[in-house]
Amino acid sequence: MRFLSIYKAVERNAPPSQQEMEAMAKLIAEGMKAGWLISTEGCLPSKLGARVRKAQGSISVTDGPFSESKELVGGFAILRANSKEEPSNSQGIF
Repeated sequence: MRFLSIYKAVERNAPPSQQEMEAMAKLIAEGMKAGWLISTEGCLPSKLGARVRKAQGSISVTDGPFSESKELVGGFAILRANSKEEPSNSQGIF
């Protein structure tokens, strides 16, 4: 089975540090090699985004940035597992 994991992040005005990038790269490489990670992507800052809504046949587009930062999606990962209960490894990635 495949699972979509959406992660939220606190928006900041600086890119990830070198240490954060290295830690992410290591985790991604380990997950891909072990087979539990299928894909992962990060999202752009909300000031570069837009919210698209369709209601009663009408489409509206609202440009960012968005004030409700607690609702922002920082990125996603597609994970492979036999069930929701299956741990991916001893680090408890899920």
